[in-house]
Amino acid sequence: MRMDRHITKSKPRTSWITLAVLCLATAGVLLFLGRDALSEVYDQWKSGTRNGGQPLPIAVSLTDLKNNANKNSQTSTTEAIEDKNTQTQEPETLPTEFLLQVPFTTQAPYANWDMPYQEACEEASALTVHYFYEGKTFTQSVADKEILDLVDFENSYLGFYKDTTAEELSRVIKAYWKYDRVDVIDNPSIDDIKRHVFEGRPVIVPAAGKLLGNPNFRNGGPLYHNFVIRGWTKTQFITNDVGTRKGENYRYDYQTVMDAMHDWNGGNVTSGAKRIVVIYPNES
Repeated sequence: MRMDRHITKSKPRTSWITLAVLCLATAGVLLFLGRDALSEVYDQWKSGTRNGGQPLPIAVSLTDLKNNANKNSQTSTTEAIEDKNTQTQEPETLPTEFLLQVPFTTQAPYANWDMPYQEACEEASALTVHYFYEGKTFTQSVADKEILDLVDFENSYLGFYKDTTAEELSRVIKAYWKYDRVDVIDNPSIDDIKRHVFEGRPVIVPAAGKLLGNPNFRNGGPLYHNFVIRGWTKTQFITNDVGTRKGENYRYDYQTVMDAMHDWNGGNVTSGAKRIVVIYPNES
């Protein structure tokens, strides 16, 4: 009888130990499987890109913009007919936050950072804007082929593809995709950038990569980098930073972008001119 009582008392203890081990093992597996997500949350918190945990604005498509523009055009025409003395209206007030539905790819779609992908930020940035205008999205294979095809074109058209200046990139974009207008704008203000984005034109920014302070970059960031501004919040630009797989909707403080903005300048990037590249969609 003593032996029976002893056995009976030991069973619950064994069950609890087994349950505890299973719980710990399950937690370990979940942490392992979610390590990338946890790492991303930590990186975003550390770099301030979550902007205090605020959600992103609702992304606006090119179709939405065109429909809205048509409505505004009809309203403006009606008002002009009603009042022939109507003066030129002031530009529409910019909203506190805004976001374009620009598709994303990294410059290394298969995470292969060998050449030419290591130097393909200009190509990938231009591609995301072009795909926005075309209403397309990326797959890894499509993005990879598009980047390589554009690199081949640059080698033929310019004689090189690495470290293109804002002006060289604008020429390549016009020649490759036949855009009628691609502007290189010197010394843009924060509001200038916002205005282009609000009117449906994502902005390509040449920059001194190390001044961006992106914790996802290797070795503190590249000497020269390009990324796309697709929106903003109260305090930050929302970007497609093609230099990292975590770059979709990546947020940089306004001042960080304005300080880092520099053209190639023969490799002396931090002394390069402050410029942006703006592609205008062709009129259909």
